[in-house]
Amino acid sequence: MALLMGYFVLFGMTVGGQGVLWADIIHTLRISEGAFGSVQLLPPLIAMGLLVLGGPLTVRFGKKRLAITGLIVLGLSSLGLAAASDFLSFSIALALSGLGFGAVEMAMNSATLDWEQQTQRPVMNLMHAGFSGGAVTGAFAAGGLLQTGWIYAHVLWLLAAFCAIALLATLPVRYPPAAPTHTTHNGAGAALRLLIDRRALLAFAVLSMFGVVGESVANTWSVIYLRDLGAAAFVGGTAYALFNGTMFVGRLTNAPFVARFGARTSLLTSGTLVIIAGLLLIIPDSIPAAVAAFALAGLGVAGVVPTALSEAARHAPGSSGAVTGAIMAVTYLSFVVCAPLIGWIAELVSLQTALLTVALSGIGIVGLARGIAR
Repeated sequence: MALLMGYFVLFGMTVGGQGVLWADIIHTLRISEGAFGSVQLLPPLIAMGLLVLGGPLTVRFGKKRLAITGLIVLGLSSLGLAAASDFLSFSIALALSGLGFGAVEMAMNSATLDWEQQTQRPVMNLMHAGFSGGAVTGAFAAGGLLQTGWIYAHVLWLLAAFCAIALLATLPVRYPPAAPTHTTHNGAGAALRLLIDRRALLAFAVLSMFGVVGESVANTWSVIYLRDLGAAAFVGGTAYALFNGTMFVGRLTNAPFVARFGARTSLLTSGTLVIIAGLLLIIPDSIPAAVAAFALAGLGVAGVVPTALSEAARHAPGSSGAVTGAIMAVTYLSFVVCAPLIGWIAELVSLQTALLTVALSGIGIVGLARGIAR
């Protein structure tokens, strides 16, 4: 469990650190907002392809080998981003990151579901809190290091070193045992069949998709948006760290909240907070309102994905790989759609207008949560 938590923390540190570095990277490589948004399609598309094959991959190769492969590729992607000198090499490095993120995402979430099913202890919110804590650390550290004179390449080298440490820590550890495998739920196309055959799983998958819209916006655009408003690099890094800090708090408190009030109430509350955050983002030329909006958005989206994953796993016991693949593949659609959509709207109108997608995602969460049984 310590190792699995380490993966979530490392995943968060990588995402958090990169979120702060994007503004400097696109400035150095002279990439437009539209082109940057478009190339952000690569990581989630590649990760989606890997996640759709989650069932057979985890059965054939094992979750530990999948994690080791993902850590190697993720470390190489950080080195590739550090060395990128033009749009093509930047794109190749992003593609590698999608492969690495997808493999690690599959391994750490499906292994956590195995743990939950074997012990009957709900730990998914705690694991995802580790991701948020890592993102806070990564964002603060990256912003602070840039402020002290580090260049973004040096920060990326540091992230690659952390991948190497996680890889070494993985080698002697045995993963939690999986529940008895249902072949029909772990063969080729298992993730897609689960979504088609089980409407409840599809609903939870779409909920997760709406739940990461705010996360996608914060990861890719929060620092860029605040820099456009005139904020210093450290302020942008602080805002992104606050987003992940409130996600951390939200995930720690969401498990007892769900136990006390149920998944439906948790998701309705999440959607309402996201709507308010989205409306705050469109207050003109206000750095404090933008910082507050990202903090509130983090609290709102915190419990959506882990709650949806745990609830979905109850509908297909013994199929942690396929369930993880089904839910997370649909979830990654948000990353596929959001980054380029916001980039294109930003070029046509303004980045501030494009951030209305956050409020719209909150409306989607509320609408779907209302259909969940009490």
